[in-house]
Amino acid sequence: MILKGFILSIESFGENDLNLIFFSEEEGKIKILVKGARKLKAKLRGLCQFFIFLELKVVKGKRNIHLIGGRELKVFKNIVESFKKIKETSFLLSTLNSFFPFFLPTDPPKLYAKEEKKEPKIFALSLKTLEKINDLKEEKSEIISSAFLIKFLAFFGWKPELKKCLVCHKTLKGDFLFFDFKEGGTICLTCRKENVHQQKISKEVLDVLQKLLYGDFNFLAKYPSKEGNLKEARRLIEKFLAWRQ
Repeated sequence: MILKGFILSIESFGENDLNLIFFSEEEGKIKILVKGARKLKAKLRGLCQFFIFLELKVVKGKRNIHLIGGRELKVFKNIVESFKKIKETSFLLSTLNSFFPFFLPTDPPKLYAKEEKKEPKIFALSLKTLEKINDLKEEKSEIISSAFLIKFLAFFGWKPELKKCLVCHKTLKGDFLFFDFKEGGTICLTCRKENVHQQKISKEVLDVLQKLLYGDFNFLAKYPSKEGNLKEARRLIEKFLAWRQ
């Protein structure tokens, strides 16, 4: 079986082996055992690295899926050379790893593919995000990764309502409003009832959230958002993400 994708996590297994948590276009998240990969001269050791788009050849055993070969399709070298890009990308990989279930050797591939229709879209979004963070200037990595997170939530079925009030369904007005993490969207001042799962946000932060959700990466690469508003929007997205885990 040939799989194209990238590594989400690497785990030590036994004395000399590694388990790769791999996000593939074909099977979603999959755990791959790499025998002897912790040995310095291991043949497959070079494939056990982050920030590389890989093509792996695997075989199914009774209990594990085994790596037997592969090649690098693209190395995201600009990510590797930037601490900020590594930090942003690592959080994205961790998010993907937290949300997706495993494909197991005992699972029927056709059945799994049918049940996980959202995965191909999220895989395409993830790969595009890695490419953009790699290719754009370092200062753009935060806005691209923030856009990934809110688009990821939308693809997963938790698209936040950012255009109208969840209660009265009217277009949002005013300089301030509230975001309800439990209900998943914005509430106007008139309809707002005080509780612990709401956060006050400004009109400017709402605008950033809308751009992140609906704007494509080419637009966002040129979007001149204020750093403070972007950071507040990012904190809100991460908090909303935590509510859905």
